[in-house]
Amino acid sequence: MATPTYELLESVTLATAASSVTFSSIDGGYGDLVLVVDKPSGGRRVSLGFNGDTGSNYANVSMNGNGSATNSYSATQAYVWANLYSSGGDNASLVTFQIMDYSATDKHKSVLVRAGGAGFLVGAQAARWANTAAITSLEVTGSTNSYPVGSTFNLYGVAK
Repeated sequence: MATPTYELLESVTLATAASSVTFSSIDGGYGDLVLVVDKPSGGRRVSLGFNGDTGSNYANVSMNGNGSATNSYSATQAYVWANLYSSGGDNASLVTFQIMDYSATDKHKSVLVRAGGAGFLVGAQAARWANTAAITSLEVTGSTNSYPVGSTFNLYGVAK
């Protein structure tokens, strides 16, 4: 079996604060996509939508913990929702989305999400986009405020 390789498709580093970042015209020639969001601070949630779909077509289930307490939730929403934060206000600084078989047109899309940061609880999430369309664009948005200057968004294609 071949070892999967990651190819950087696009990288965005914010020079000014922004409420969203969009990756469009995504090449369909890879097996999976991996999006890594590294934000120094700001916003408790990182949300991800596909192909402009803002309907309630995203089923999410999440779990997280900080060594002394745990939390879990599930919801159907208008995006893949990485709502991974602690009650003390520490926000996840690094969030990774893995989107499996994103270009397949015969199945719904599955997403695994991982998040963590200094002084932060660790979280994991699984989500499903109830659509068989190939994913050609991603929009990353925040919840409570804009992504700060210096936030980076790296989109990788994983070889088939």
